Amino acid sequence: MKSQQKHVPGHTFCIAAALALSCGASTLAQAEDWKVTGQFGWFGVGKAQQIEKGHIFWVGEFSGTFANDKGKGSPLDQTGWKCPAFQDLDLNQKKGKAAGYCLVSGHGGDQAYLSWRCEGDPQTCHGTFEYTGGTGKFQGISGSNTFVGHTQVNWPDGTASGYSSINR
Repeated sequence: MKSQQKHVPGHTFCIAAALALSCGASTLAQAEDWKVTGQFGWFGVGKAQQIEKGHIFWVGEFSGTFANDKGKGSPLDQTGWKCPAFQDLDLNQKKGKAAGYCLVSGHGGDQAYLSWRCEGDPQTCHGTFEYTGGTGKFQGISGSNTFVGHTQVNWPDGTASGYSSINR
C-alpha cells in the first residue's frame, strides 16, 4: 500500500463536527432543553493520507462557534467547539464517513462533551451526536441530536471551511 502524506483534503468534513453542539445555558436543564437548533460554523485543519488512488483518510480537528436559532441567552448559544475527528473519503464511490468528539466551552469555562458520527458524500454528511457529559452548568447534560455537515470551501493549503446545521 503506497501512502502519501498531505494536508486535509477538505471534502466532506461533515463533522460534522459538525456536529457542532454548543454550550451556553446558565442552569442545569433536562435532556430536552439540550436539543438545540442552530448552526456550527467550522474550520478544519489536519493531515490526510492517500490510502490508494481515490481513497483518502484524514485526521484532524474542526473548530468554531455554535449559534442557537433562538438567539442570545439560549442554550449553548455562542459557545466554542473543538472537535478532534477522522474522515474516510472514497472519492471513487462518492462516499464518505466521519466521526469524532467535541469539547464545547461556555463563556465561564464550563464544558460539555459529545461524540458524533455521520455518513454521506464528499461534500455533505448526515449524522447524529450524543452528549456524553459535562462540567459545571453542563453537568448531567444528555440527549441525542441530528446534524448535516456541509463543506463549503476546500482551500489550496489543504484546510476546509464549512458549517453544520443542527436539528434543522
